[in-house]
Amino acid sequence: MAVSSMTSIHTDPTHLRANGSATGPRTDRRTYVVDTSVLLADPAAMTRFAEHEVVLPIVVITELEAKRHHPELGYFARKALRFLDDLRARHGRLDEPMPIGEGTIRVELNHSDPSILPAGFRLGDNDTRILTVAKALAAEGNDVVLVSKDLPMRVKAASIGVTAEEYRAGQVIESGWTGMAELQVATEDIEHLFEHGTVELEEARELPCHTGLRLLSAKGSALGRVMPDKSVRLVRGDREVFGLHGRSAEQRIALDLLMDPEIGIVSMGGRAGTGKSALALCAGLEAVLERRRHRKVIVFRPLYAVGGQELGYLPGTENDKMGPWAQAVYDTLGAVTSPEVIEEVLDRGMLEVLPLTHIRGRSLHDAFVIVDEAQSLERGVLLTVLSRIGANSRVVLTHDVAQRDNLRVGRHDGVVAVVEKLKGHPLFAHITLTRSERSPIAALVTEMLEDITP
Repeated sequence: MAVSSMTSIHTDPTHLRANGSATGPRTDRRTYVVDTSVLLADPAAMTRFAEHEVVLPIVVITELEAKRHHPELGYFARKALRFLDDLRARHGRLDEPMPIGEGTIRVELNHSDPSILPAGFRLGDNDTRILTVAKALAAEGNDVVLVSKDLPMRVKAASIGVTAEEYRAGQVIESGWTGMAELQVATEDIEHLFEHGTVELEEARELPCHTGLRLLSAKGSALGRVMPDKSVRLVRGDREVFGLHGRSAEQRIALDLLMDPEIGIVSMGGRAGTGKSALALCAGLEAVLERRRHRKVIVFRPLYAVGGQELGYLPGTENDKMGPWAQAVYDTLGAVTSPEVIEEVLDRGMLEVLPLTHIRGRSLHDAFVIVDEAQSLERGVLLTVLSRIGANSRVVLTHDVAQRDNLRVGRHDGVVAVVEKLKGHPLFAHITLTRSERSPIAALVTEMLEDITP
């Protein structure tokens, strides 16, 4: 029996052609059984397997059909279905191998008998049908790999002796960039920075623009930021934004980035309790209420189940349904301002908390947009969100990659890929917050949870 594995597939055609797989130097032809999650993440995934065979279980098409009108994933489902329809128009039958690149693709209609699976896996659901196809093809002597972005599916496959790999085509290698750097400089440089507000530092010229800097000298220290022209600008520690002061170096850099109207996209990462949401909300209200730069603050939150219930199954109006998700925003505001101010902001329509599903088809003009919990968004969905940002609008992404609710999003997917791709662009900035601002108990529990997270 073949030893099962759960590895990660990088489906760059050149890489596969040279090595045969992402896991070894084999050059024989493999059979990749692709599940629905892959096509929802990358509708063109079927073209990315070099000389190998791609097999789509028929239930994958059924699942794509069911997702056609999904508010977030519908576009990707329709695009994948159109791709398959183009193949049908060119080749006729989809159940026969069709050439695609140097390999082939086909829809698998057979291998529907779940008796090939252990009794505990014969559940009659769509996962069972996909696993049945993979197991049956492997039993016929094919070198089968089940490719999925769905973590439970990969675990199930490995449990029945089917090799499972994560689909990671197009993903970037995370560099670990935090948006901060520490430089040892001359005392004269820091004195010049405080006197003139800017300084030229050769050491900073190689860093991405908008990198925050801790500048250390023999006699003092300062905070700065690398500007697009590679000069270093002073970041003052006494900045106040809607009554909020930065407590740590990272928070002070974050406030400087958030209040710079020249930066269109600000990414703030960090574990729970580091102040991401409070900083973003206060910066938004400062920009709207005090500086009149935008008309309103709009907070979008992904809708993942509360107690296992989807939004549509919760009782009441749409506002009632949003209550559990919106309350987190109001709780954050309540910690930094009075109930009267919150009530005034809501009454004047200057703050909206909406499900992310509402962004489809909209162009967001004259708004300070906050996308909360962005770590749970697939890259395609996240790019769709960013593409909706209109004139005189900015967007802030808050995220904690250790708290992904969407099992289809890997640690190197989604917002991490966006950060790595946009790093260094003048319109983009990123900062990772590290110091917890919650109670000692909350900070302790957060550290314990991180220690046991695989």
